[in-house]
Amino acid sequence: MARIEGIRIRNFRSLRDVTLGRVLTKQQPEPLTPMTAVIGKNGSGKSTLFDAFGFLADCLRTGVEEAFDERGRGGFERVKSQGSNGPIEFEVYYKEERDARPITYELAIDRDSSGRPYVLKERLRQRRKGQSRGWPFSFLILNEGKGVVWKGETEGRKVDEGEADFDLGHLVETIKDDEEGRDTEVVELDDKRKLGLRR
Repeated sequence: MARIEGIRIRNFRSLRDVTLGRVLTKQQPEPLTPMTAVIGKNGSGKSTLFDAFGFLADCLRTGVEEAFDERGRGGFERVKSQGSNGPIEFEVYYKEERDARPITYELAIDRDSSGRPYVLKERLRQRRKGQSRGWPFSFLILNEGKGVVWKGETEGRKVDEGEADFDLGHLVETIKDDEEGRDTEVVELDDKRKLGLRR
């Protein structure tokens, strides 16, 4: 059974930068337990935290633009933390099964030049079989609907942290020279308001 071990949320309503449990960028904290209680004063963000999970589910089901308008959220401007800079961001750290290698899913949502919300960045990472240390390999990287997906036996490619904001042309040329290039597919989504993870 899949289990979320941690989540980081940035610029989502009152949650300007909140981390619960273990995430890729913060490995020291203990992972969330199968039963986690969230307590706090009224107005401290408990309902917002649970709505963040619902928002991610709605993004998967309908797309980001629709997710901002569902469940009385009131659109992008009402969801994004007031006065915050940068996109709304999520990092979810989970395992498909108890002893499985953890997977990290990262999502950043912003507004385009016409003011409509869209998927700015999306990334999926997992360590290779037998790899217990070091950064996981990326097997999905999308920036503004364009990117690279790895398939087959190579299970992704190591992408340095600075390369996360990759120049697609440079990354594609690099991949062509890699042995892993044969298991790589360059993709461009038809709709930047839908998640690549859903494809």
